[in-house]
Amino acid sequence: MSLRLGAMLPEVLRHLFKKPATVQYPFEKIGVPKGFRGRPVMDPNLCIGCQLCVKDCPSEALEIHKESESTDEAGKVSKRFSMTFYLDRCSHCAQCAEVCPKKAIHMNTEFEDAAFDRGALKIVYK
Repeated sequence: MSLRLGAMLPEVLRHLFKKPATVQYPFEKIGVPKGFRGRPVMDPNLCIGCQLCVKDCPSEALEIHKESESTDEAGKVSKRFSMTFYLDRCSHCAQCAEVCPKKAIHMNTEFEDAAFDRGALKIVYK
């Protein structure tokens, strides 16, 4: 028994004077690493309604709906789309952002997505 204590004592003394390796998370925020895929965010002004993101999503976490359609004096038709993200289904794979031809979807760096009900995890961009 004394042999084990003698072997462990230098290790214990070494760690008494080191700073802790853990972070007190809720009180100390840490940065996210480069390339982190957080929550998907959409810019509805850039969306053309091609629905490639909907077809490519493996977890069926998005829906696109046409909100309005208008024609100007020159005869140009402009359409507005809304997108619904279901974060409770999203696997944060970023395939929706990669396949978007107009780069209307990007991944931000938020990672605190916890909620008490599923309704809070449904995000609608109009």
